Amino acid sequence: MDRAVKPQTEPDPYESAVEAIIEACGGDPREAVIALLGERDYLAGRVEALERSVSWGFVRAGAAR
Repeated sequence: MDRAVKPQTEPDPYESAVEAIIEACGGDPREAVIALLGERDYLAGRVEALERSVSWGFVRAGAAR
């Protein structure tokens, strides 16, 4: 019998990170989501602070404020 060869799929790069995050949150996926949302908000705040500190004299034309 001629069987088609299944292509090997690459492992999902996020799979181990997801497992580690859930484990760090005591195995509770809901707590992991809450932690990730908090981290997202923190990082968004950092981006906003950095954007405010940028010298707009060095920003390319077309991105004027």
